[in-house]
Amino acid sequence: MNNCSIVPQLAQKQMTSIRLVRNLCLFSGFAVALIIGFMSAEIFAQGAQNTLLPEINPQDIEIRSEFKANFPGLRRQPILGFNPRPRVFQIDPNRMPFLESREAAVSGISVTALDRPEEPAKNVWVTPRRPKGTGQLGMGWFVSPELKVNYYSPIKDGVIGVGTNFQSSAGHLDNASGYRNLGVDVNYSKKLSDTRNLTSQLRLNNGFNRMFTLSDEMQNLLGGVPKKVEQGLIWSARLDEQKNTFHKNSYAIQVGFFESELNSTVLAMQDIASSSFMEAQVNRSWPGQQTREYWSLHSSVDVHSNKVGGSTNTLYLIRAGGGYARLIDYTWSVDVETSLAYADDTINNGIYIEPDATLSYNYNDQLGGVAKLSGELKNPTLLEWQEYNRFLTPSTRLQHSYHIGVSAEVFWNFMQTNRIYSGLQWEHINRFGYAQREQLDATNPGNPTGSTQDLFYNLNYADARVTKFYFGSMVEWLDGDIQGAAEISLRSPRLTSKEDIPFEEKIRVEGSLSYSITPKLLIGASTMIIGPRTTIGPAQMDGFILVHSNLRYSINEHVGSYIRINNLLSQRYEWWQGFQEAPLHLFGGISFEF
Repeated sequence: MNNCSIVPQLAQKQMTSIRLVRNLCLFSGFAVALIIGFMSAEIFAQGAQNTLLPEINPQDIEIRSEFKANFPGLRRQPILGFNPRPRVFQIDPNRMPFLESREAAVSGISVTALDRPEEPAKNVWVTPRRPKGTGQLGMGWFVSPELKVNYYSPIKDGVIGVGTNFQSSAGHLDNASGYRNLGVDVNYSKKLSDTRNLTSQLRLNNGFNRMFTLSDEMQNLLGGVPKKVEQGLIWSARLDEQKNTFHKNSYAIQVGFFESELNSTVLAMQDIASSSFMEAQVNRSWPGQQTREYWSLHSSVDVHSNKVGGSTNTLYLIRAGGGYARLIDYTWSVDVETSLAYADDTINNGIYIEPDATLSYNYNDQLGGVAKLSGELKNPTLLEWQEYNRFLTPSTRLQHSYHIGVSAEVFWNFMQTNRIYSGLQWEHINRFGYAQREQLDATNPGNPTGSTQDLFYNLNYADARVTKFYFGSMVEWLDGDIQGAAEISLRSPRLTSKEDIPFEEKIRVEGSLSYSITPKLLIGASTMIIGPRTTIGPAQMDGFILVHSNLRYSINEHVGSYIRINNLLSQRYEWWQGFQEAPLHLFGGISFEF
């Protein structure tokens, strides 16, 4: 029975085939799923390797404060046959971490008060104190009083002021060597309108000067030292008409009179001279087409009348010309002015060209230089010659002179207010006026001594050439509390006759220094070194060194005091041969303002 079945054998074969097919389908499905799983894992791994997102190591940021990002998905495929060794960045496993103490962490923090900050400083504009009157009254050795007073008072649309300057001395020599000089200035200024301004000045001068001692023979005849008396007056006025910032017209006039008289018991030494003059000027300036460009026109007339020994000679000086100035790139500056002049002093006359050309260069206010060509016609007044040499006799026939020359200077501002400069000058002068002692011939009827005698000074004229080289410096320290200046000059003053110009030095050194110790106390000193000078022919005068000092102290804002010492080394020197200047000379006094 067991071997028998109710299912036919054919049906059993078909069922067996169906089971085999089912098992085969299950196996095939499992294999396909397994293959798909492996492929998905490989694709996922490739996608993770070729991603474009960067790889960031947090330790680079937290420890080393560095940010480094790697992009492995952008790596290039190695070249065939080239397989470089990749760089591997690793951290030293034995590194020591940075540990900062609390004290070191706060050491750089500034300690401030736990309060509200201070308010910023306010710039308050303060009107400067302008005293109406200033003065200086002092007395020096050898009975030498001095007085300087200046006073001004505002008026309607103007100002009026008065200034005086008085100096006197009884003399430091055994014989009379005193002098007196009084000057008074009256100034007036008024604004006539918005475009016109008038200024005027009246200057008065009066004084005397004792001449020096001559030879014993002449002194016995003179019976004393002659005295020269001087007095003068100058009035000037100027009208400025300024239409705007660039257009300007000015008109000026000056009138003066001066007289000098030498009193002596010897007829040959009695002398008197007077001089009067009038000058008029007209100037006009206006801008050009370019930026910083200006044009100008000018003309003047100068008439002098000199009366000497009963005869009168008149000098005429007429000039007219124009000028041009321009600033180029705020670095170069050109200023050219030329005049045509005619002069006639009864002795000489002629037509002259007066060029005045200046070329300036300035680099950043630190380096620069100036080159200049100048020509000028000069006619000093009798007053100017007497101030040049106070031992000149009045009877001097004045002549005009013509100066032409070239010069060049370079400078270096090595600090804001400190400068070093050097320059070279050359000048040729026609009819150069120089002082030389007069001589009284033995045959002169006014000379009873019977021998040639040296008298006082007079003017001589000759052509000359002067070459000069100079080097100097100006410095300031401590915000201007200390100020100093020094200059060394080497000169070659020669007449065309190959002789040295009398009483002209070849070496000169000048210097000054001031120190404001406090706002109330100021001390200062100055020095001058003059080399040997020629007198007549090969004869020379010795050089000398002058040292002066001064001290000023302000007691309050109205009163102060001062001390001044001249010739601190008490040098026995002569500016002009025959008169020994004062030795150590002490002055002291008070200064005031209100």
